[in-house]
Amino acid sequence: MAKSVVVITRFISIVAALARPNTYSLTGAVAALAVTVAVVCFPRLVAIDMHAVPHGWLVCLLLGMSFAYVHGFGFIPENKTLKILFSPIAAWPLIIIGALMIAL
Repeated sequence: MAKSVVVITRFISIVAALARPNTYSLTGAVAALAVTVAVVCFPRLVAIDMHAVPHGWLVCLLLGMSFAYVHGFGFIPENKTLKILFSPIAAWPLIIIGALMIAL
């Protein structure tokens, strides 16, 4: 009986930890969604015509968006390099720098 109570208590604590929203994950997912909506729904924000697309900065923006989606959906890799790459430390500066350079 006591063993089943311990198992149930641990299960409840795990579910509660997974249900707790992470501010960084939510912010990253919202930022990635905003970039997606801006690029897909308003492509003229990126370039006036097809020949004036700033490809280098667009790649920077889209990489940041992709990294933010990966982190926002809760994927945490075991590899240290990928853990840093798919974190807000890498995603947010890429989104900000890409957006600023496209806007200028």
